[in-house]
Amino acid sequence: MAHLVTLSIGLLVTAFLVVESRDSPVLFTPPPGCLYQGKWYHVGSFQHSPCEPCQCTSSGQAYCAIVDCFFDGCVDAVHDPNKCCPVCPNGRNCKAPDGTIIKHGDTYNTPTMSCQCSSFGTLAQCASLAQPNEIVAS
Repeated sequence: MAHLVTLSIGLLVTAFLVVESRDSPVLFTPPPGCLYQGKWYHVGSFQHSPCEPCQCTSSGQAYCAIVDCFFDGCVDAVHDPNKCCPVCPNGRNCKAPDGTIIKHGDTYNTPTMSCQCSSFGTLAQCASLAQPNEIVAS
């Protein structure tokens, strides 16, 4: 018969597997590692989530960092659940007031306005185009 005995002291958790045999119990100590948010990790680097790289020390402590994404800026970003940061599959872009997506560096013109992406942000900067005066023939 075997049963698991867990000893917890502060942040350090040690587990012992006690195996009872006919002669005497045998004590088994698992390899060094860390218990982090309910999951056991071996000593070394581990990835708790795509945005949370961690390090498990031989003393049983887990140290994790949260990744801060640098976002280029686009209106059609895609977030892959296996990656930390969203990506812009069509590069940097912005949206004109009529909903048209404009590639960064391009100009979008309508009969009444001219739009370009600003250096920052995803909303296009637009300017009204002057309309020529109509001449009425008599």
